[in-house]
Amino acid sequence: MNLERIKSIPALKTAILLVDVQNSEIDNEHKEKYPWYYQQIMEVCLPNMKEILEIGRSFGIEIIYTTIESLTSDGRDRSLDHKLSNIFIPKNSYLGKVIDDVAPEEDDILLKKTSSGVFNSTNIDYILRNLQINYLVIMGMLTDQCIDMAIRDAADKGYYVICINDACTTHTKQRHDNALNAFKGYCTIMNTKLFIQKIKGQILIKKKKKKYFVLFLENNLNSNSKIDNKKLILNQIEPISLTTLITTDLIGITRGRSIPTSEVDKYYEIGCGWVPANSALTPQNEIVDSNPWGSQGDLRLLPDKNSRVRINNGPDPKSTPFDYIHCDIIETNGNQWNYCPRTLLKNEIQFYLENLGMKINVSFEHEFTLFDQKQNLISQPSFSLRAQRQQNQFASWLISSLQTANVQPEMFLPEFGQNQYEITCYPSDPLTAADRAVNIREITRDIARQMDLNVTFSPLTSINSVSNGVHLHISIDDLHGKSLFYDKDRPYNLSLIGEYWSAGILHHLGSLCALTAPTPVSYLRLKPHRWSCTYACLGYRNRETALRICPTIDFGQKSVDKQFNLEYRPMDGTSSPHLSLLSILYAGRFGIENKLKLKSIINSDLNQLNENELLTENILSIPQNLNDALDNLNNNKQLLDYFLKLFIENYISIKQKELSLTNHLDQQELCQHYSKIY
Repeated sequence: MNLERIKSIPALKTAILLVDVQNSEIDNEHKEKYPWYYQQIMEVCLPNMKEILEIGRSFGIEIIYTTIESLTSDGRDRSLDHKLSNIFIPKNSYLGKVIDDVAPEEDDILLKKTSSGVFNSTNIDYILRNLQINYLVIMGMLTDQCIDMAIRDAADKGYYVICINDACTTHTKQRHDNALNAFKGYCTIMNTKLFIQKIKGQILIKKKKKKYFVLFLENNLNSNSKIDNKKLILNQIEPISLTTLITTDLIGITRGRSIPTSEVDKYYEIGCGWVPANSALTPQNEIVDSNPWGSQGDLRLLPDKNSRVRINNGPDPKSTPFDYIHCDIIETNGNQWNYCPRTLLKNEIQFYLENLGMKINVSFEHEFTLFDQKQNLISQPSFSLRAQRQQNQFASWLISSLQTANVQPEMFLPEFGQNQYEITCYPSDPLTAADRAVNIREITRDIARQMDLNVTFSPLTSINSVSNGVHLHISIDDLHGKSLFYDKDRPYNLSLIGEYWSAGILHHLGSLCALTAPTPVSYLRLKPHRWSCTYACLGYRNRETALRICPTIDFGQKSVDKQFNLEYRPMDGTSSPHLSLLSILYAGRFGIENKLKLKSIINSDLNQLNENELLTENILSIPQNLNDALDNLNNNKQLLDYFLKLFIENYISIKQKELSLTNHLDQQELCQHYSKIY
């Protein structure tokens, strides 16, 4: 069959078939054994498949997937060839699932097969004829095995077959090329670009599922057409997939602009427009008059493709995919914008690496409170199984979504407070950790929205409630992976470098609070007996201290030095993860560069010490309110030297404006006000 034999591609008689595009093909074994194959899948085939799926769905083309997966847990239903070849993907295995990048949508068709030929071990022929499909577009793996069989069998059964040659692959390029040459007589072979050109170039109108679609397909209309001069009426349209380019600003609110997902590749190169004054917004949605930019200037949000989050489905079947990409804010000439907290964090990570020879490991823990729409969820005992089970559906959807987003959640747990829960995740590099902190907040909010729940990360939901915090865990290694915070021969195993770093944090803690506990309600949480922190000191396994040496265990496979980390506690969900982490790294670096020493490490109940005992140990209270914290920051020349002058002036102006907008609220009203925002 040559190209001319397919003069048009009638979309409503066409199906796209993805063959064996599953996790088993991109596991570590394939990556190491067949590097060309793995690279071809990740860098060529998957992007092309995504593009074809996007255009296909927009034209109402049926999407069908087939994957190798047994119908039984022991694989007894496999074909003889698969048994002899030891090809076995167990029932419900992760390896049998479609790769996330091209995952099926809710109404797509998924067929499990236990042989090489999809027409041999599934009812695909029966399904295609029921759908009145005559044209089959095939892509997937392996070109010389399952793709070959699908093409030959489909052609023999009377289907017009199109093979997308740059959306198929096999273990070597030679095998791929040989296969294409071998089965070219059974199909039309074209690349992704040509296929899309043919689809976009034609017009066809046909009724499908009681909906009318206008489909632009190649030159099927002529002067005798009954359609009047392209005056086409679209009775009903389908929603398209959107991807949002996001930035999380100085006040910890994630903002952005959405684009058609099908066009995302061009935005990786050029980004989308942004406005400098957006970085002068208060939580109350007012732009500070004294900001450095006013109405002038233009910027770009440049997406970081490694940070993309796409969750195709959730508890609400009507909800569209949750798809966004973290961005750096840049100038229109492509230079970095020196007021972007994400960019500044990247620069500081690089400074630690290149100038100090240090690699940083970070994880954020988030506490939050759930409400139903009437805010009357039944209160369950603290930390209880009943509290866990009350939100079992929410917890399951949340953990699944966080795993899909590569947040690497560690656990979901009921907390001390009424309807209070916590998400912890595994450590990563600082930039990934800060992005993940944003992901935890936004994915939690979206799952709650889909389940008709309300969620808040605000420090207090009411004046008498248990507080929500964010706990930042941090450790530092040298370039060879050796822990620089751990020393088994020093008190509490804290190394000299760890002492310097900790002393830098405590030296600047009064100022750091303005950035990590950045709202008036934050200071209603930072009180004695709330297990948050009240004093600027380092404690050994002590939850009332601002900085804590975390516990380690002497059993299991992970050595003590790899477990050893410090926890920064005066932080909450009203802060910007990127800005908070940046400022903490600045303060820690100050301690290292100036070799600051600790006076003591606290291993007692601070609330039992009198004023003289606190002074003797050089233990000072943290600021009592946001205004005091801002004064600390504004007068701290040592820390301010790390920031651009206009950056910190703008931040302080935002917070002062925020105080002026909320100073009329009493404590309970403050709690309610910030619970709605965060």
